[in-house]
Amino acid sequence: MRFFVMMIVTMCAVAGCVTQPKAGASLYQRIGGLPMLSRIANQTLDIVSKDPQTSRSFEGVKMKTLKESLTNFLCVKTGGDCVYEGETMKKSHADAKITTAEFERMVDVMRERMDVNGVGTKEKNELLRILAPMKRDVVTD
Repeated sequence: MRFFVMMIVTMCAVAGCVTQPKAGASLYQRIGGLPMLSRIANQTLDIVSKDPQTSRSFEGVKMKTLKESLTNFLCVKTGGDCVYEGETMKKSHADAKITTAEFERMVDVMRERMDVNGVGTKEKNELLRILAPMKRDVVTD
């Protein structure tokens, strides 16, 4: 049995069953590309749109459109070749009256979703550093 397992592991190594991001790969590639960003965006929005702490911000919002927009936004910010056609963060949140608590809840949920989906610590922190400065454009309190 051990021989059989070793054969499979060796064949996998030779055939490239497990792919590691190449050195110098973009954050987009290292994080898992569009499938992972879409999963993170969708799961995050599903949770915060139903959370009593944050749900008021999503009343009347077309969630499918928002999910696509957030996915494309994350794709662009991480170095992917997507196109983000949404408004600036400042303009899109101008009338939403997002509080610091609401913003921080969304960040916490996104961080949790990245953990649950196996995003590496380095990649998670890199994405959060990219998004952090946007707080001043989103929060109005």
